[in-house]
Amino acid sequence: MFSLFHRRKGGAPELGATAPGEMGPFGVSPHPDDVGRSKPDRPVLARWMKDADMSRHPLGDLFDVEEAELWLGVLDQMLSDIDAIAGEDRRWKDKRAEFAKLTSMSLLLDMRAEFTMAIALASRGISYQLGNTSVRNPDFLVEDVEGTIVAGLEVTTAAPLGMTHLAERIEHELRKAGLVEVGVRLTFSHYPTRLKADVQDAIIRALLDRAPTVVAGGITEPVVVECDDALVNAGRLTVTVRVETSKDPLDWEVSGAELAGPMASAVYAALNAGTESRKAEQGRSLAPAPVLLAVDLSRYGAAWMRSGWVWAQTLAASEHFTSGYPFAGVAVFGQSLVTPDVVGIGVAISPHLAPAGRQQLERLCKKLGWAHHCPSPPESAQPGSVDH
Repeated sequence: MFSLFHRRKGGAPELGATAPGEMGPFGVSPHPDDVGRSKPDRPVLARWMKDADMSRHPLGDLFDVEEAELWLGVLDQMLSDIDAIAGEDRRWKDKRAEFAKLTSMSLLLDMRAEFTMAIALASRGISYQLGNTSVRNPDFLVEDVEGTIVAGLEVTTAAPLGMTHLAERIEHELRKAGLVEVGVRLTFSHYPTRLKADVQDAIIRALLDRAPTVVAGGITEPVVVECDDALVNAGRLTVTVRVETSKDPLDWEVSGAELAGPMASAVYAALNAGTESRKAEQGRSLAPAPVLLAVDLSRYGAAWMRSGWVWAQTLAASEHFTSGYPFAGVAVFGQSLVTPDVVGIGVAISPHLAPAGRQQLERLCKKLGWAHHCPSPPESAQPGSVDH
């Protein structure tokens, strides 16, 4: 079971919280020890989880938690909307089976991002079908009134590497040692992009070395861990580790206000999400119809601080968004646990795209109400020379 203790307070690795004890822009998960008042009726969610192993499913121990009522209710409504969209489509039946077999909150949020997009398309009357799983296709195939596929939409996620794994390790080590009233508080000099294994090991050592003193009622000195991952972490990163009496195994915060480096890392993460070989094949799979890559960055540090319009222009101006990029456009968006809506989306459309493909994506963005930007084609480019 992927427990959620470490996601109650600010900086929660899965949900983008911003400060200890505060609700972040993408929500804060509940604490499973909280006692709820009653168990609301969520018939659709119950049906989707009918075959789930409740001891392993990320929602298994949250149905009686008061703090979870709102976002579980939202999820129940989302699944009801999906059922209405899906009809008897076998591929949606496969999605239901996949949902029941989830084993981590990370996987649940990945799937929820797809649901968010499916609902967004349907709510604006955009006809689509799910991609063909027997071939390399994007998640959604957008159709015109005659049923011809005119565009594709591939949904993926990007999250800082290491934080979720670190949280799991901390919880495991504390449980194994029987340390129920000890936790670790981490202060990062700026938003982390990646925590390599050696950094995680140093944090775990500091925790286990100091935990006995804390249990005995003593106070320990903080430990400063240096991250040598300066390139990926957009500069020198330090982590101050404090071990203290706490109900929560992990709490973390960011002390630095400088966001230029972390924001640059988020841009790179969004565009890099489309370069992996299988993703790249999906991006080119419908040519000449364009495929848009939509990247959920709601778990990626400070990414939520940019508006959709700023994201659209920033992505379009990136040096990584070249004529050889496999997708016709790339979008950044967020999701919120308290709404089924797509949050803060910005779409960059490739300036190298053929006019027909550009018009198709612009038409799609306008119908969805999404902020979008398409720079003028480079003077050296031949109009219509690149199809995706």
